[in-house]
Amino acid sequence: MAKVAYTRKLSLIALFTALAYILNVAISIPAPYADFLIYEVWEVPILLSLLLLDFTAGAAVAFLNMMVLEVVKPGPLPTGPVYNFLAIISMFAGVLAAERLSSGRGRVAAVGLATLLGGASRTLVMTVVNALVLPQPYPVGFSIPVAALPALLALIGVFNFTTAVYTVPLAYTVKEAVVSRTRAAGWLKPAKVQA
Repeated sequence: MAKVAYTRKLSLIALFTALAYILNVAISIPAPYADFLIYEVWEVPILLSLLLLDFTAGAAVAFLNMMVLEVVKPGPLPTGPVYNFLAIISMFAGVLAAERLSSGRGRVAAVGLATLLGGASRTLVMTVVNALVLPQPYPVGFSIPVAALPALLALIGVFNFTTAVYTVPLAYTVKEAVVSRTRAAGWLKPAKVQA
């Protein structure tokens, strides 16, 4: 039985990684306030792996996605996929905190708190990361002058928070759809999200 559960978990990790890749190459919308920032939905399956399985599965999908992006779509910086990984893991921290704080409350409160804390933790962590790396020379950063950082960090902060505003509710919505369709069949029994 444990081997079946382990095999199922590995299969789902592979599935969520593949979905993240497909969505990464399929959907992208430049932010209207800064066209170098791109809104995408590929983080939804990564967050879904956290919500349906557990932290290790979510982190594994995020890590595998980082490795795939490094090979097929690194972006303007080869270190870009690493920064994406940090953004996702920091969003996980807020979502996990919200899961603990909203236990026993309604769906709207749980999703709202997860969105708020996920966005806040992502924005905070990535603002610090960007403040440290953007002034660095290529391949770590873009050699951004320190005087230009505040305005740029504000734009990137808005981007990070608004990414969570649609990613978290979408992941919770898909989670509910998957659970409702698979619970009756006994195929998937989501574990309580734990760090």
